[in-house]
Amino acid sequence: MKKIALMMLSVLVLASCISSPKDETQSVENDKNKSEVASEPVKKERVVSVADADLEMLRHNIVVKTMGDDYIVYEYSDVRIDKVAPLASRYCYETNPGKKAYLRDIYMHKNHKRRATFDCVDLASE
Repeated sequence: MKKIALMMLSVLVLASCISSPKDETQSVENDKNKSEVASEPVKKERVVSVADADLEMLRHNIVVKTMGDDYIVYEYSDVRIDKVAPLASRYCYETNPGKKAYLRDIYMHKNHKRRATFDCVDLASE
């Protein structure tokens, strides 16, 4: 019984491996169609990179509440403070060259968002 099953299995395998001439002409035609399609201009979809997605997320989750010459207050949610700090550092550098951002405090606001206040100070002179 096992021998008959093995023989039938081998016949099926051989039959699936043998292709008819009709199949060969179809494969040649398919190859031609593929080459024609490849020569046409391909429309590329816009792929959003990870950096773009992160930037968009930061843009929606961090808001400047108040700012002055020597301080800035950010309101943020679903973001860690280490994503907010470089923004404060850049602000301090652009408004007061030579000064760095120093985190004064973080507190929870009534809408469950956090507010972080950064002072622009020159720690080397103090």
